[in-house]
Amino acid sequence: KRVNFPYPVEDIVRYHHEKWDGSGYPKGLRAEQIPLVARIISVVDFYDATRCDRPYRKGMKREDSLALLQKMAASSFDPRLVDLFTQHVTEFDALIGQQDIGEQVASENIDLTNKARPDAGLASDVLGAPDGSTGFRSITQAQREVFALHEIAQTIGSSLNMNDTVSLISNKLRAIVPFDTCIIFIVDDRLGRAVAMHVLGDHADLFARRRISIGDGITGWVIANARSMCNSSPELDLGGLPEDIAHNYRGVLVSPLIREDGAFGAITLYSKGRTSYTTEHVRLLESVAQHAASALNNAMTFEKTKESALTDQLTELPNARGFYMMLEQRLAECQRLNRESLALISMDVDDFKKINDQWGHAIGDRLLASVARVIRKELRQMDILSRYAGDEFVAIMPMASQTMSEMVGERIRQAVAAHKFSVRTGKSVTVTISIGVACFPVNGETTEELLTTAARNMQRDKHTRKNLLNLSTMPTPARIDHYT
Repeated sequence: KRVNFPYPVEDIVRYHHEKWDGSGYPKGLRAEQIPLVARIISVVDFYDATRCDRPYRKGMKREDSLALLQKMAASSFDPRLVDLFTQHVTEFDALIGQQDIGEQVASENIDLTNKARPDAGLASDVLGAPDGSTGFRSITQAQREVFALHEIAQTIGSSLNMNDTVSLISNKLRAIVPFDTCIIFIVDDRLGRAVAMHVLGDHADLFARRRISIGDGITGWVIANARSMCNSSPELDLGGLPEDIAHNYRGVLVSPLIREDGAFGAITLYSKGRTSYTTEHVRLLESVAQHAASALNNAMTFEKTKESALTDQLTELPNARGFYMMLEQRLAECQRLNRESLALISMDVDDFKKINDQWGHAIGDRLLASVARVIRKELRQMDILSRYAGDEFVAIMPMASQTMSEMVGERIRQAVAAHKFSVRTGKSVTVTISIGVACFPVNGETTEELLTTAARNMQRDKHTRKNLLNLSTMPTPARIDHYT
């Protein structure tokens, strides 16, 4: 508005997504309320977009584009403008430059007045319908689709388990939309990428490892733009897969999983025998995706709530509640496996209060998270490290003996002491930790017995090391007096 264009640019930009029936955005204007120039642009833009190939679908012939435009008149577009545009479309096309007209899909010899083509019956109203398709669905197929959609709507939210939900979605989807491989992607906010949460069909082991950056490829584009995409080359989405596998896929259809704050995932279908999906397939997948998005969002919320109840938010380690649950499970396993050994290592950061007093609690929190990472690196993959309380950590080591756990504890002590922790730009500090070990079944057979023993040994280690430090700073006569 401040630029003062000689043309109503603001109206075009602001209102060209409004629809004739009032279902558009941003204001939901309808009919004559939409500025005339915005109504004109929306018709022209639709025609231009559907005539040319796009990364997400193939372009349409002139007659197919006009047929779809007229079908959407009175719902999306001003019907009078659609009629006027159709009458003069050949004149408009003649005004287009050769380079631009070359991007359009070639049209057939068709009389636009009565919409008849040579030897043609009813024109297909589907996008990218396979050759020989009549556009009609059998009553049996329609009934199967309606039943499948109803079953999905009824059962898809019956479980809050993420794995059960994604498995149900993919299995039910197979009854109504053809595919050889179905992948359900969920955006991992920590990675900033879409992760293959579930795969059904061919090459599931390969696709299960897929990680897609938002905006990359077909699936990434769908998530970034919250719009479905079909009939593009599947190879745009299959980078990193072996060529002999990627070349076997001929069709792709992707619909976003959308919640209030935007797309959080996508359902991606790949086909080996079908080069294109129809608008009917798009409609069905979008319907499934709508139900699936709600169920998956509920399952994710449940998982996050459960995880947050058992996870320390600062270090992302199990908290005390999570620690107790996992230790009880491990002890029960040890009892079943002929009293197999298990070790606890209790660790406490020495003089952590001084860190908080000198540098502040924010720096102290950051230091604790760094200490947790250092400790984690010294443990085995099977070991469980938890933040038990404040500056205290406890590690569970299945199948570890007293000797092994003491050796690991000493290795952790040395690693932490050798690490320089940054507290501000150009300034680092070092810290030490006290360590105590307890083993099942030698030092106890219950959670409380093992924790008590490990904590007692940790306190003994702390006091012993403090006494040695104090002695080392005393003059020689004082040290002699200390022991006499």
